[in-house]
Amino acid sequence: MGTGDVEVSSADIARIAGVKPTAVSNWRRRHDDFPRPVGGTDRSPRFDLGQVEEWLSTHRQVTSIDPDQRLWQALDSLRASVPADSVLVWVGVLLLHLHREPGDLDTDDPVALRGGARQAFEDSLRRAGLAALADQRPGTVPDERSEVLADAAVRAARQSGPRAAFEHLLGRLDQRAPSGSHTVPPELADLMARLAGIRSGAEDTGAEDTGAGDTVADPACGRGELLLAAARGGRRALLGQDRDPVSVWLGALRLAFADALSGEADLRVADALRSPAFVAGGADTVLCAPPFGERNWGAEELAEDPRWTHGVPPRLESDLAWVQHCLSQVRPGGSAVVLMPPGAAQRPSGRRVRRSLLRAGVFRAVVSLPPGFAAHYAVPLQLWVLHRPDRDEVPAPVLLVDTAPHEPGQVPAQAHVVDLVDRAWKGYLADPNGFAEQPGTARALEVADLMDEDVDLTPRLHLPLPRTSTGDLELFAERRRRLEGALRTLRALLPEAPRVEPGGDAAGLVTLGELARAGSVTIRRPVPRRSAEEAGPRTSARVVTGEDVVRGAAPSRTGEVDADPMRNPPIQEGDVLVPAVARRPAARVATADDEGAYPGGGLYVVRTNPGAVDPWFLAGFVTSSGESQNTARVSSSMRGQLRVDPARMRLPVLPVEEQRRYGELFRQVSRFREALLEFQEWGGELADQAVDLIAGQWETTDHPS
Repeated sequence: MGTGDVEVSSADIARIAGVKPTAVSNWRRRHDDFPRPVGGTDRSPRFDLGQVEEWLSTHRQVTSIDPDQRLWQALDSLRASVPADSVLVWVGVLLLHLHREPGDLDTDDPVALRGGARQAFEDSLRRAGLAALADQRPGTVPDERSEVLADAAVRAARQSGPRAAFEHLLGRLDQRAPSGSHTVPPELADLMARLAGIRSGAEDTGAEDTGAGDTVADPACGRGELLLAAARGGRRALLGQDRDPVSVWLGALRLAFADALSGEADLRVADALRSPAFVAGGADTVLCAPPFGERNWGAEELAEDPRWTHGVPPRLESDLAWVQHCLSQVRPGGSAVVLMPPGAAQRPSGRRVRRSLLRAGVFRAVVSLPPGFAAHYAVPLQLWVLHRPDRDEVPAPVLLVDTAPHEPGQVPAQAHVVDLVDRAWKGYLADPNGFAEQPGTARALEVADLMDEDVDLTPRLHLPLPRTSTGDLELFAERRRRLEGALRTLRALLPEAPRVEPGGDAAGLVTLGELARAGSVTIRRPVPRRSAEEAGPRTSARVVTGEDVVRGAAPSRTGEVDADPMRNPPIQEGDVLVPAVARRPAARVATADDEGAYPGGGLYVVRTNPGAVDPWFLAGFVTSSGESQNTARVSSSMRGQLRVDPARMRLPVLPVEEQRRYGELFRQVSRFREALLEFQEWGGELADQAVDLIAGQWETTDHPS
């Protein structure tokens, strides 16, 4: 098979060869026989995969490309003409056929196989009562590209297995364009199913079953992750709805791979808020990860909708509209578990609806997840465990669980979070009224205790402080010892008044711009943001920001940076780093810890010729009060800050030996400043914990009510 229709970027080549993107840039410069671009732009070229594969086999001993990677590249090459998820549908149809008919893995005619597979899947949809879905076909793949794509799919299926090859493609697509409920990771989907009372036969968590029935609905099913979790729990009557037909097709394929696409399943394409597809109250359980914060969800046209039994959702509260829709789909006595943004629990505009939900006994639990637990979401999402009460049912206490770590910067393991929630839920189900609170983690509160003016359901707001433990006291003692050591270091570094020595008068002043024209320094301006097409090769690396320089801190974050070593070389030890915007000019000499990191978008990098300009001398003088005043006169004000141009900064003209003497004095002051910042940081940690320990004494002491 030829690969002439498959194109790859520099980043793709790096991934194929197992190298950094900078290596690909070097190959292009050093090897005249490296393949020429066949598409893309000058800054973001694309290459023929076949030519790249041949070159790698000759120069890098890469004899063949991984079949899964080849399949992804074949799919990705079509994105200009067909949406990637539509291509994935037709690849998935072929892989499903190979999953069901493994004897066809040895086919010599993948294209013919693909045509038959598509017809067979559409027929299976119609037999399952999904004729409407079968007629809503995603965009098709051009015939001239079918051979490459089908052949790549068969190769991947031979190596990884058809189902694994399909899930690999789906994961790659989610990484590139995550959105909606299809990004719910399987661990979270299974947790949501368990909170709804759906447990697999092999699972033994010790918790009683809550009586969840057979019919499970997801009104924003996306690519079907929550329906798959229900299928893993043994449910067969699966109702899914989503406005995006391609996502529904992908969900159908995933259910088919799991042998869960039976006559009891029903998948519809429509917007569930505007056009609910299933009868109200027809589901025993609802699992849902709806789209968050939508503005155009139909607030005006649905103002009189009978589903809003707890109040008309405000226009900016689409999340509460989804909650009420989910409840409308559940039979009395049924349950719903909905993934929600944290703002829905606290925004003033939604408190009337939250109050009505509480008063009616709808809430069973609110679980706050750690940031990043749910795929690409960096905020602490919540799980709302809801119950549609029977008539005259007395509201039960509400379980509040906070799984976020108590120490800033900690990232809890996913398994730890799941286990914590499972154990809290088990204890709550055993005795909602007698639930033993876990300070700082879990507590059950009566509905009346939550019905204050704000009706804020954020778990952490209502949880008692963690009680003091032996580990807490040991950490406090260690922090105190560390602070005492820092205090001794700080005292030893206290600056002395410099001795005034005769001689060494400067022969005037020179700007850094003039030094740059003379070749004594180079000034690299902040790297501009580039469009996706112009970005070129990218790599993940440590980044130094302007805030890091001002605080005297090491690189504070990791991010995607331009990997072209000519356009964006990494920082070297001895470079002078100057923030482009600051309250007063700041500069720091890069240390060995900074070497190899990249400057952030608001950072100048000044590199000196050490034989002409001492970097410590430069960093010290340009940040002195006198030079700050000069910079203030020539810089523009921006919200109380200065926009700095290093080229205008001035230095005294001194012999390099004299510069080094001054530079050593500046270096000593820099060490004192770093020690002072470290002392402040550690002192703040100690003070914060001291407050917590004092407050903890109240928590552990019996007090009269």
